[in-house]
Amino acid sequence: MEGGRNAEKVAAAADSLPDDALVDILSRVPVRSTNRFKCVSKHWRGLIADPLHRKRLPQTLEGFFCSDESGSSAGFDGRFISLPGRSAPPVDPSVSFLTKLPGIENLRLLGSCNGLLLFEHGSEHGSNPDTAPAYAVCNPATEEWVAVPSAGCPYPDPQFGARTYLIFDPAVSPHFHLVHVCQEDYLGEIEVRAYSSETNLWSESDCGGDWKQWRKGDEWGQLVRAGVVPKSKSANSAFVNGMVHFIVSSTRRNVDVIVAMDREGKACRIIRLPDGSFCTALFVGQSQGRLHCMRTHFEGEGNSSQVTETGISVWVLEDYDAGQWVLKHIVKFSELGEMHCPSSCHLVTIHPDRDLVFFLQLRDSIWELISYDMDSKEVHACHTFGNAYCSLTPYIPFFSESSVLPNKH
Repeated sequence: MEGGRNAEKVAAAADSLPDDALVDILSRVPVRSTNRFKCVSKHWRGLIADPLHRKRLPQTLEGFFCSDESGSSAGFDGRFISLPGRSAPPVDPSVSFLTKLPGIENLRLLGSCNGLLLFEHGSEHGSNPDTAPAYAVCNPATEEWVAVPSAGCPYPDPQFGARTYLIFDPAVSPHFHLVHVCQEDYLGEIEVRAYSSETNLWSESDCGGDWKQWRKGDEWGQLVRAGVVPKSKSANSAFVNGMVHFIVSSTRRNVDVIVAMDREGKACRIIRLPDGSFCTALFVGQSQGRLHCMRTHFEGEGNSSQVTETGISVWVLEDYDAGQWVLKHIVKFSELGEMHCPSSCHLVTIHPDRDLVFFLQLRDSIWELISYDMDSKEVHACHTFGNAYCSLTPYIPFFSESSVLPNKH
């Protein structure tokens, strides 16, 4: 009884604070704390849900920008898919404010980072170096954008690596950075160039010296000599500890590693995959401030004649400095409702603030976005698409205007 009365006193005291002071306090706490504070009282719940206050509070995943992967000569034909229970953010999913962007043909959404979107435009895959694609970085919440010139690298065949990653951390700097990684063939030198919105320039020479260093001696050098290629699409990457993390694959040894690059395009670290053995990875992402990796889970791994794919294992890098992975969960394909899911289920992302994984699943020739809760093991259908595969880009709003994005709709 005493505890209940104390709780009531705390709630009453909280409700007595002025709304402006409450919103100011709530704007300084993490998203997970804000969600818990909804339970303090009906007044607090209404205050947090109020659209007038929502922009000032910490943001989390709102949903996904949806587009096909081919691009369109008429511009970006995008839609927005909101998460169940969340209202659509006040953004234009077709990013029509980019119509003044020079060379807008073949506009393709590559990825997002902390509220900014990265687009590629002006060239198709396999085109010659003189028409290598340029970029645009925009904030759909404020409809601000800036054009970024081509990195100047030859655009290789799509089967080889060519990835451009966006780095943006508004808590550290208003500036964004791009890291472009490419190579002409499996055994070719990996070339890396970096762009800074502070200088408006790409690095004049490649930043691949660190990659060349890997050719010496150790096991990672052996992998590089055997041939490696960036495996991750730009959307399949994780921004953790100020660096972008993506998957690199050894084409001859069927081995993957995770590479961490800083905003200058320097390969700062190579992270071996979970469970201490050479293996392949499906996905790398960030959730609750930590690096997560997902790989195919096998049953009967000790008996090669009876090995079967049964699900996806989710790992978290608990100790980043020591490279210590911990198995967080195993998502069984049977729990997703499809016994033969490996060929019909694609990982989309992991929620940045919850133990929630999103998949695109093909059922009866129809693609469906589903979520899987690792705590409750519940599966929820989020959206149903047609029979065409769509590219989904996670989106977390960022409502502050920026001088770094000078073009305003």
